[in-house]
Amino acid sequence: MLPVFIIAGPTASGKTGFSIQLAEKFKKEGVVCEIINADSIQLYGELKILTAFPSSDEMGRVLHHLFGILGPCETYSVASWRQAAESEIDKLHSQGKIPILCGGTGFYLNAIIHGISDIPDVPEHHRKAVFEKFRNIGREKFFDELSELDPTNKLDINDTQRILRAYEVATFTGKPLSYWWSRGNNSKYSNIRKLVLLPPREKLRENILKRAVQMIDNGAVEEVREFLSRYPNYQGPLDRVIGFAEIRDFLDQKISKEQLIETMFIRTRQYAKRQSTWFRNQMPDAKFAEVGSSGIIDEFTNEDR
Repeated sequence: MLPVFIIAGPTASGKTGFSIQLAEKFKKEGVVCEIINADSIQLYGELKILTAFPSSDEMGRVLHHLFGILGPCETYSVASWRQAAESEIDKLHSQGKIPILCGGTGFYLNAIIHGISDIPDVPEHHRKAVFEKFRNIGREKFFDELSELDPTNKLDINDTQRILRAYEVATFTGKPLSYWWSRGNNSKYSNIRKLVLLPPREKLRENILKRAVQMIDNGAVEEVREFLSRYPNYQGPLDRVIGFAEIRDFLDQKISKEQLIETMFIRTRQYAKRQSTWFRNQMPDAKFAEVGSSGIIDEFTNEDR
């Protein structure tokens, strides 16, 4: 059976570049690879600079799927992503191609590796009621209530979409998301090869700072300004993107450019640390590497296919 490659790791670890190198190496061997997005925020077509979207050059070198497929107010569950990703995987396999899942959203990747149980659909009226409660009582109190509903909750308090989803499921079904996830054990694929890129701490910090500066230099402020001109009262999934709130504060002259970059750096570093911990704990059987070297690529290309 053709494999499914998973290239995972924290933000700024080099996943995109490595995935493209891997695909190009396979192409020389006569095998076509295509990349499937496994980053929840890159499903959105807006704020491409701030979400570190693959460049037009990168997307031109290898075909990419599930990037920029959502509007700024749409939401997407893990189950929805899994269904879309499996459809792309199966299509590529039927064409004799190898899919490369690239991203840092661990819950998405686990849905392919282990499968997920069928979570009951939450009615629209219940979802709206939960969102109104979130707006009325505030993020911290809402998160405290979620933690009472599910003491095993390890979600990020700033991840609006996921804490809303967790609260919706827990209050509608009477069981937390962790319960439903624990029931999943139905992966479609038996040949999954996993690589987690984990650069040394100082190298990752250097990458994160460099990326924050590049985002600002490459037009992230103008990108958010233009976005807010079209959605002046925006409240949705993209408000959790690191840098979005900070740039809005910068535009309102509440913080300086130096404070903007520093805050983006700190928040991204904290996020990367959480991601690294998650991958170590949740994907212990993966191959771990500090950098995406040619030697690692050779290991993939030399294995039986």
